Amino acid sequence: MAIVVPRNLPLPDLLSGASSDDLNVLADLITDNGKGRVALDSKIKASIVTHRSKGTLQAIPEILDSEIRAFGSNSIANMFRSSSVEYTELATDVAKKLDGKPTAFHDVFDVEDMVMRLAISKYSEVKSFSDYAAMLAQVSQVVRLLVSTAGTIGGFAASGGAATIAGLIGGRLVTLAAPPLAVAAAGATIFQAASPAFRITVPAVLQVAKIRRTRFDADLTAYQESLRACL
Repeated sequence: MAIVVPRNLPLPDLLSGASSDDLNVLADLITDNGKGRVALDSKIKASIVTHRSKGTLQAIPEILDSEIRAFGSNSIANMFRSSSVEYTELATDVAKKLDGKPTAFHDVFDVEDMVMRLAISKYSEVKSFSDYAAMLAQVSQVVRLLVSTAGTIGGFAASGGAATIAGLIGGRLVTLAAPPLAVAAAGATIFQAASPAFRITVPAVLQVAKIRRTRFDADLTAYQESLRACL
């Protein structure tokens, strides 16, 4: 039977219909909160920052897609744009990095679901949730922490290692919206020890997964309502 509501939309199509709040998270991750990254072209950074300020990131989904995929390898060479990968491969690599076991039978929707569950298990003290909406709320909070730590890795070793990240977590938790997410210090320290590319791709895939599920749920609801209108 054909799938009436698609759940594996290509990344540009998915991002073009996402909310500004959700896209802002990806923009901040790609640009290191507007400060730029060594591997990020200055013109591309300027374009992303400008569209973010105007609330029009939906107009540049191809750029966001390209920049996310450019971090799709954990090699130092790829940090300088020697190559990129398809998004499905990127998500699969992230799942494996988190000790998942994706197979050829898993589509991107399945792989992202795996990533969300594994990331919550690794980086959070919250191991269960009442429903799928609660899980997405936990994902949002994990992403917020990982985005912040991805931008502070440069001074990690020099400023105290695990003790410093524990302090950072404590500070961040104060500002998290209710219900609070207790992020495990050990989990964040593991993330800090990951390769540079994975510090970006892990939260990126988590955020894309959240966007995809939000879109899928909205499309499914709209389809169900259209069916009811025909009765």
